Amino acid sequence: MIACDGAPPAGLAPLGSDGEIFCSIPEDQITLGGPGKDGIPALTDPMMTAVGTAGADYLGPDERVIGIMIEGQAFAVPHRILWWHEIMNLNVGSTRLAVTYCPLTGSSLAFDRSIIDGAELGVSGLLFQNNLIMYDRRSEESFWPQMSRGARCGAATGTELQMVPVVEMTWQGWSDLHPDTKVPAHDPGSGQNYENLRYP
Repeated sequence: MIACDGAPPAGLAPLGSDGEIFCSIPEDQITLGGPGKDGIPALTDPMMTAVGTAGADYLGPDERVIGIMIEGQAFAVPHRILWWHEIMNLNVGSTRLAVTYCPLTGSSLAFDRSIIDGAELGVSGLLFQNNLIMYDRRSEESFWPQMSRGARCGAATGTELQMVPVVEMTWQGWSDLHPDTKVPAHDPGSGQNYENLRYP
């Protein structure tokens, strides 16, 4: 175990609010991603809409979406939205889910948040080998590289997140398979309208 304790790489601020969080991954492979902590704001329970509604008409048929089934309901999370947020926390019935996408590594993964007591996941502003590092919004926060699928820095180090199956396909393909799917509306309550946005 190594400590990110005041000798961080390339201008990296110490991890965490107390300035000392221990990591099980090499700190010289943790880098700044550009925006700071929450500079890329995760979404939580965005406004959802149905296929064929005005709120879904920002999606073209060939656009990529992450498809997922939660408690019998189909959901599509467009790349277009996760380019700007990277994490979407969804609470559906008893399920506490995080749908995540790292544009730099092109990796789409979903996790059950029950092992962290349903705490939301946020974007730390850090990268591990160019991959998104998430953090949990608890009093003793830990850091979770997305593709490692577990905590690698902080009190929860060694804890693994349970993965939830997802499929990547076109909006047309997913909505044909699941005509009752829900999808975030073009303005899902974030104050951001995704209708005319392009990859940042």
